[in-house]
Amino acid sequence: RRADASARVSLSMNTMDDYIPSDAEVVDGASQKRPAVILVVHLISMVLWVAFAMYDIHKHAAGNRAVSPARVGAANGKLGVTRFALGLGRLAVFAFAVFFVLYHLCYENIKHHTDGMEYLSDWTFVLLGAVFGMTAAFSLAPETFASENVADLAVVAHSVVWPTNILSTIGAWYSFVFFPQCVALEGVDNYPWCYLEWYRLSEHGLNMIMLGLDGYFGNVPIRRGDLGHTLVFMAVYTVWTWYLQFTTGKCPYVMFDFNAGWESVAWFNAAMAGVVVAFLLVKKAYDARDAKNAKP
Repeated sequence: RRADASARVSLSMNTMDDYIPSDAEVVDGASQKRPAVILVVHLISMVLWVAFAMYDIHKHAAGNRAVSPARVGAANGKLGVTRFALGLGRLAVFAFAVFFVLYHLCYENIKHHTDGMEYLSDWTFVLLGAVFGMTAAFSLAPETFASENVADLAVVAHSVVWPTNILSTIGAWYSFVFFPQCVALEGVDNYPWCYLEWYRLSEHGLNMIMLGLDGYFGNVPIRRGDLGHTLVFMAVYTVWTWYLQFTTGKCPYVMFDFNAGWESVAWFNAAMAGVVVAFLLVKKAYDARDAKNAKP
């Protein structure tokens, strides 16, 4: 379609006929002439974000206090919720995430090509399942799961899962209101129902409820030094979308689609800045929770 648009624009200019190209065709034709430049700018942007992430991780490494396995699995005592009850809740979330992966991301994708890890929400939901699996183990079997290294990994993953799920959820509902794309998602124009499928509501609604409840009843902290890991996660996903674009010709989001023009560069940097803001807001909320729980 881009090649056709570029050809029509060129033809109209060369022959001076009565054809007036649409705005979309002008943008498409112009974008087609400079994808290499846009790709370079994308690469520079990502390198700068990753460099900032590495710098931030290194800068705050000394202040990243080790979190004990006991704290990762502990409940904070609100409403009488015990460590074991919290662990059962976490285990239920982990079990649902396993079902989600096996049924939706594997079975349904093989049968109907729904989602095959193309979307950020697929990545964030899988990460959510992994986090709840680790924290459930620390809650239910504290004597067996007492590794400080695994506890540290759980804390890092927990710090990443919050802002990335916030980003994917806000992005989905922004799309629902301002940029519906049911045809791209489901192959049919059945708005709004394509956004209300059980798996989309799980990735863009239930995920935040589960994280919110765990944050309310649990005791896992958010450490400032783990911000950089969130940006690294986003960078890895970005490389994945570029791989899809080069191999399939399709990109899940405009913010990673360097063929979409300069708009994609702005959206990419907005997304990276967005997860930083989301991380800092979540950390502020967790700090307030911890300060409140520390009061006698």
